[in-house]
Amino acid sequence: MTGAAPGRPNVLVIMSDEQSWNTMGCTHNPAARTPHLDSLAGRGRVFDGMYTPFPLCCPSRTSLMTGLMPRHHHVLGNWRGIRPDLADRGLGRWFADAGYHTFYVGKWHLPGSTPARMGFAAQAAIPAVLDGKDRGRYIPAYRDYARANGFRLLPDHIENVTAEDVAGLRDPAGPHRTTASIPLEHYLEPWQTRQFADVLHGSPTDRPWFGYCSFNAPHFPMVVPRPYDTIIDRSAIELPASWQRGFDDLPKEVRRSHFARRFVDLDEDGWREVIAHYYGMISMVDDQVGVIVELLRRRGELENTIIVFTSDHGDMMGAHRLMEKGHLLHYEESVHIPLIITHPDGLSGRDSALHTMPDLSPTLLDLAGIATPAGIDGISFADEGSGRDAVITESVLWDRNSEDAHGEHRDPAGFRLGPDTINLSIRDHDHRYIYRSDDVDELYDHRSDPAELNNIAGQCPELVAIDRERLAAEVGDVFPQVAEQLRTASGHPLSRKAPS
Repeated sequence: MTGAAPGRPNVLVIMSDEQSWNTMGCTHNPAARTPHLDSLAGRGRVFDGMYTPFPLCCPSRTSLMTGLMPRHHHVLGNWRGIRPDLADRGLGRWFADAGYHTFYVGKWHLPGSTPARMGFAAQAAIPAVLDGKDRGRYIPAYRDYARANGFRLLPDHIENVTAEDVAGLRDPAGPHRTTASIPLEHYLEPWQTRQFADVLHGSPTDRPWFGYCSFNAPHFPMVVPRPYDTIIDRSAIELPASWQRGFDDLPKEVRRSHFARRFVDLDEDGWREVIAHYYGMISMVDDQVGVIVELLRRRGELENTIIVFTSDHGDMMGAHRLMEKGHLLHYEESVHIPLIITHPDGLSGRDSALHTMPDLSPTLLDLAGIATPAGIDGISFADEGSGRDAVITESVLWDRNSEDAHGEHRDPAGFRLGPDTINLSIRDHDHRYIYRSDDVDELYDHRSDPAELNNIAGQCPELVAIDRERLAAEVGDVFPQVAEQLRTASGHPLSRKAPS
């Protein structure tokens, strides 16, 4: 990449929710139907080494907006408030201060701040904050629209579902997925794309713009409108290599979690159906990307717009027979996310270097010719060939439950091992090491075991010690208790216990 284009480029970030890296044609998935994302990849660059710093929505999105790791911005769980002094700074503010018109459309999910506070001059389709929680898909403007068009969304349900949708999700003959009762024309994602178009059309023409379009799909629940419920060829779906093994050999806290137990009723055909609905949701997002690209083309802005497509985290979607994402899930499918960037100066090929979400912030600033502010964790990869030696993923469980938060800020200085737990992982080009303060260590050799089937922590104590020290050096500034435990192997198992 070569920096800003003449005349200063527009910058557009398109984000999906809960989309794993390997869910597009351009990332080698034969069952995926993503022609528009594949086309974007063909005229840009695919980054094959992009990882989330936290496998949950709010922490990851806050990292992109601030350029900070979760332990530094303090959103250490969904609905944990951002560090108060950060609530009025971030990408929107930095682009606005550089003379850009800024706007935000869609899912926000950054507790303790708002798009306006973070510098976005215009906004649309922003979710409500209910009981201190930004509810993601609970968008009052969309609910008003759906009601006006004759659809009765359940008033107390955080998702945009009808009673018919909920009954479909609970149908024993086909649980965990259903065809949406709301037709595509009135479904959330196409409606949001129309909101995006309206905001874009209202932008001033005397300066460049920085826009953000944040979709909710393919996040659970799998309530999928026609034709996307049947668009995926089930016979083309390859179940993950770890599906047959299942979760019986995984750490106890994973085996006992709802990520495993909620889906034991699915047989092989059932898993294919759920995966097909997930891929169908991604196809719907793909078509919205196509609409946006065509809109830019008609406006004459496509050739002077940097386009970024990414997601906040992935979904296990059958790997180890697990589903969804969460604190415990530091496996590849949950933390490896897509990233495609196009640039007016020309950008092509693939990048295999390792990057994490905070790195995207200074990279976007670099590409637009804007100075990166001091004090952020992100490392720009605007220069070709740059990247990290390893990427870190963090997960903190306050009192073993982060979902009790209501937007309040909690300083990590209050973290206490025992009542609180922490899971950390480090991924370099060869290995992934997972540290669990309340369970066993895991180490996987990605050169010979990309599916993470064989935990070799007990066989490689030297590698475990090296990775523990790397993690201790990384997080010790915020979590000294954790760093001390990482550096003390005694009393903490290095190999997987027998299932219990």
